[in-house]
Amino acid sequence: MVLRNRALPALLLITLNVGIAIVWWWQSRSQPVQDRPMVMMSSIDLQWGSADLGAVARGEGKSDPLFVRLDQDRQIIMVDNVAQLQAAKAKVAMLVQPRPFTPEELARLDHWVQAGGRLLFFADPALQWPSELPFGDPARPLFTSMHSPLFAHWGLELVLPIDPDATTSETEAKVGKQQLRTISPGQWLALKSGSGNCRIAEGGLVAECRPGKGQVILVADADLLHSALWQSALPGGDSSPNMDWTMQLLDRLERGRRLVGQRGEILE
Repeated sequence: MVLRNRALPALLLITLNVGIAIVWWWQSRSQPVQDRPMVMMSSIDLQWGSADLGAVARGEGKSDPLFVRLDQDRQIIMVDNVAQLQAAKAKVAMLVQPRPFTPEELARLDHWVQAGGRLLFFADPALQWPSELPFGDPARPLFTSMHSPLFAHWGLELVLPIDPDATTSETEAKVGKQQLRTISPGQWLALKSGSGNCRIAEGGLVAECRPGKGQVILVADADLLHSALWQSALPGGDSSPNMDWTMQLLDRLERGRRLVGQRGEILE
């Protein structure tokens, strides 16, 4: 009888925690989009596609499926530089293979994170995202991430593992309970020095840093966001969990919850 009475408070506490989690999830899903602003920056033209200014003015631009999906859940604020990111006053930002930053912009971004910003950074060492623009056109998506000084400042290095036995660049990557579809993914390595208080998840595709008061989740692949790797031809579901996982990362950042444990495990 004594054991049962002692177990009861613990059971009530577990039930309460589960109830709180369910209420938060319901509130986040029902929260108006305008109350969930998110800054976004990318060298890929996600909002208007490859349409020129004239086509955009005529309303002929077509948003990428990634933008469409995110726009259903959040108020997306597209920016062109880090100064605009800072000025947006949003808690969460998502960078998808952004253009190269100047040293001043790298310092600005680090300062924004250290002051409490929450950042989801998709950095690809070998982007395969299709583009209609010719090679050499500065408007093409950036082929390889060029933000090594910032990563090194936080204590990370982005590398591209080469598998000589691979017959295709498309592969699957297990991250926690998720089996993600990727193309030529990169890998995070830890440097001996850095101010980011970083942890690298098992497999190296994902890292998490805690510079100052902020939080950064880094993914060493951006191609997994391309609709060919997650959008199903049939309505009612996706062909892979890539987008659901991305939305979960954004929700986790919004709540400030850790993603990577001390041993490199993915925290649920």
